[in-house]
Amino acid sequence: MGAMIYLAIDKKSTFHMRIAALVAIALMILTIIICLFVILSDNSVAIDPSSLIVGAPVEVDDSDNSMVSLLFSVIFLLALFVLIFVIAMREHKKNKSNEL
Repeated sequence: MGAMIYLAIDKKSTFHMRIAALVAIALMILTIIICLFVILSDNSVAIDPSSLIVGAPVEVDDSDNSMVSLLFSVIFLLALFVLIFVIAMREHKKNKSNEL
């Protein structure tokens, strides 16, 4: 992800390279959001294999902190993408005006 951010912000990058890097960053962030949703929305408690009882019901965690942390994580990742996008487009406009 760091390399894609570098390519999106680098002064020597062409417009097509910037767009490709931004699309790659967007896909990476989307993947992270999906993984966070799968991990944090699972509210079952892990079963200790040493005390496994056949037919025992799965315990459910009652805490609701996972949705709050999921929401903040998604907002942070989207804000990070918007920040990278804005910086990349400013750099593109700056380099475009310097070439003319």
